[in-house]
Amino acid sequence: MATIDSHYFRVCTRGAVRSGLSLPRLLAEAGVDATDIATPGWRGDVRAMALLVQAIWRDMADEAMGFTEHGFPVGSFAFASELAWAGETVGEGLARAIRFYNLMSPDIETTLTTLDREATIRVRFRKPALDPDHYLQEFWLIIWHRLASWLASETVPLLATTFNYTKPLEYFEEFRHLFPCPHQFEADETSIIMDARTLAAPVRRSEQELIEMIRVAPLDIMTIPASDHSMARRVRLLLQRNYAISADEIAEALSLSGEVLRKRLRREGTALSMQRQEVRRDAAMRALSRGGRSIEAIAFELGYEETRSFTRAFKAWTGVSPSRFRQLMLPPAGSVCTNWSLGDSRGESGMMAGVDEQGGSTEIQDHELAGL
Repeated sequence: MATIDSHYFRVCTRGAVRSGLSLPRLLAEAGVDATDIATPGWRGDVRAMALLVQAIWRDMADEAMGFTEHGFPVGSFAFASELAWAGETVGEGLARAIRFYNLMSPDIETTLTTLDREATIRVRFRKPALDPDHYLQEFWLIIWHRLASWLASETVPLLATTFNYTKPLEYFEEFRHLFPCPHQFEADETSIIMDARTLAAPVRRSEQELIEMIRVAPLDIMTIPASDHSMARRVRLLLQRNYAISADEIAEALSLSGEVLRKRLRREGTALSMQRQEVRRDAAMRALSRGGRSIEAIAFELGYEETRSFTRAFKAWTGVSPSRFRQLMLPPAGSVCTNWSLGDSRGESGMMAGVDEQGGSTEIQDHELAGL
């Protein structure tokens, strides 16, 4: 089950609350408890996030969610998606959608330029103070990357990103999975750089797929399409069977050299270290939320030689220690825990595709880093 860090549930509603909408009502409509989003380490279902965004779009009649001066009328994303789908290539499709948004509103200036093998999308918000948490700025970049991936029906590799604000330490662990590539902060501009070769590919989506994507929007655009046969998925399956398996052993199992394995993962926007961290993190969160085993036993099972190494890693992932996380997730004796769920997270950064995937009894479902 795809999940999203609580940070994005908190910040995505701030424009709506500023306009006078009720936060408890919006959260309730999405099936989210206000106490959950304040809990360190809590992750919400991507479908709940999609419902929350839909509710804000509807009640504000603004798909910019109150983070720009003039807003985007409801239906803007649907029309932009139709324009993009009608393009002959992925790049042409993006250019058509970008032209539409630039003509419709002066609030966000978006440009697409291609030079050699790099396709760069630059964005400039006319009044960035309306988006102090950079929610829409990050969402906007992610929309273009994931729309490109949706049109191509494959992961479009992210080569680099730049941001004209400081590094977001509070949620950087999640941030780096949303943008699985090198980052430059306090830059002159905010941009993403993609592999231009993928943008030359034809649009590979049917009209029925377009209709369904628009119907559930922004749900599909919150995940990056990737084939079940992707290299990242094959690596994850091996890691799920043996958390401590070495890079050489993985390469040998896949009949590849170490260098080829690294290159193929990099083309999918990920790396072995990232996959290992995601699989370990999700297994740890599941084990701790269910109780039973000691922290020492969980650390050993995940391949950590020392419990303190596991504790450091877990705190970097969630912001709290394993013991504190367990206290927050498990109800007190004699009480009933309601309305919280970690779900079975899926780890597909660069690779995030398909929202529900049933795993076998021995397979931990991959954490799919959903979008904002």
